[in-house]
Amino acid sequence: MGVKEKTFPLKEYIKGCARTNLVHRFDLSTIANFFGKWIPFAFAVGIVTGSIASLMDVLIININSILTENLPLLILHPLLTAVFVGYALSVDSAIGGPGIGYSIIHLKTKYFLPLKTVFLKAVTSILVLSGGFIAGREGPSFFIGVALGEWFGKVYGLGKKYKNLVGLIGGGAFTGALLKAPLGSAIFAMELEEMYNLDYRPFVPMIIASIVSYLTFSFFRGEKAFIQLEKVPAWNLQSIPYIVVMGLVISLIIYLYTFLFHTSTCISKFFEPKVRPIVGTALAIPFLLALYLFTNDTDFLSAPAHMGMVSKLAQVPFPILTDLLIIIVVLTVTSLTLSFGIPGGLVLPNFLIGAAVGNMFGHIFPEQIVTFTLAGMGAALAAGAKTPLAAIVMITEMTHADVVIPMTAAIITSYTTSFGFSLYLAQEIKLKPMERKDER
Repeated sequence: MGVKEKTFPLKEYIKGCARTNLVHRFDLSTIANFFGKWIPFAFAVGIVTGSIASLMDVLIININSILTENLPLLILHPLLTAVFVGYALSVDSAIGGPGIGYSIIHLKTKYFLPLKTVFLKAVTSILVLSGGFIAGREGPSFFIGVALGEWFGKVYGLGKKYKNLVGLIGGGAFTGALLKAPLGSAIFAMELEEMYNLDYRPFVPMIIASIVSYLTFSFFRGEKAFIQLEKVPAWNLQSIPYIVVMGLVISLIIYLYTFLFHTSTCISKFFEPKVRPIVGTALAIPFLLALYLFTNDTDFLSAPAHMGMVSKLAQVPFPILTDLLIIIVVLTVTSLTLSFGIPGGLVLPNFLIGAAVGNMFGHIFPEQIVTFTLAGMGAALAAGAKTPLAAIVMITEMTHADVVIPMTAAIITSYTTSFGFSLYLAQEIKLKPMERKDER
């Protein structure tokens, strides 16, 4: 009774809140710095990356049109391109392969990508993406975008302290334009750089840069979806268990793909850089010819240019044997070309694998084939690149279709059952920013 209990000083707390000065609640210098420096930087990067991406797209589409009108030339084009890529690799080995792995490591160094390297990467990538190969756009676009971001950061006087940040912004912006997926590409860039520890620092300026880049690209190239669909996706609760099983199957296939791809990369080291792409492409051409003769469709050889084959897989029930052949050819051809130095990304191969598996499962629910194929694409990308959030957003933006819930079910399954391996080995390499390391 004689002990006085201590009570919470509520009146003092309320009084303290009332005295708080709003000026002290906001860091006005930080806000001014953000709007005065990062917003103009994001707009500048977005406009430049969107314009350059438009030029690349024009060249890719026009070269592909010439090739598809002449089938012998379309078949011969990969070998001629491989010869040129071999020469480019002898000049600068950094331009070979998917490009994202190299970029991830490069971002953590204090060096800037030289103009010669970026020019060779752009030229070789345009030739590869024009036809005859199975390669994604995001590898070259991320590589080139990183360089542009770094250069703009240097011009803006941001210094090497922000080199990693500005490079990531440029990579996300360029990819957002070339894939017509600004938000998904921004998330994709951040998830690539920090696979299991997402860093949100570059998110706002990267989103701004990606949207501006996409709008610039759309101004020149139109607003059509990158993967065009005529059917409206449909799904119900009864199909979710099958979608979960599909995610598990895709995880196993991507595990096999990862093993084959990295094993092929090791085997390629037995050849000189100049001959690697020629050897790999020569071995891959028979598989491409077999698929063409089996399907009698050149869209597969032109997938990087207009994603026509992905659109067909997403809507038209293919014979299961054809789906299996597509999976086998994608696994084999990309392991013989991209791992042997041919520049190009791995998103398209993952999309084709996921869409083919989804097409097979779509036979169970024919009216839901669009949902199964899109969910399969997301599951394959999440398992292969370790970018689950980006997979959901990117496919939604690229198709203008909403299958978020079933896609999430497939992605959660494939992502959680694929820990421990990634198509991008650089994601597993931990470097301190600005660490001096041989990037080759």
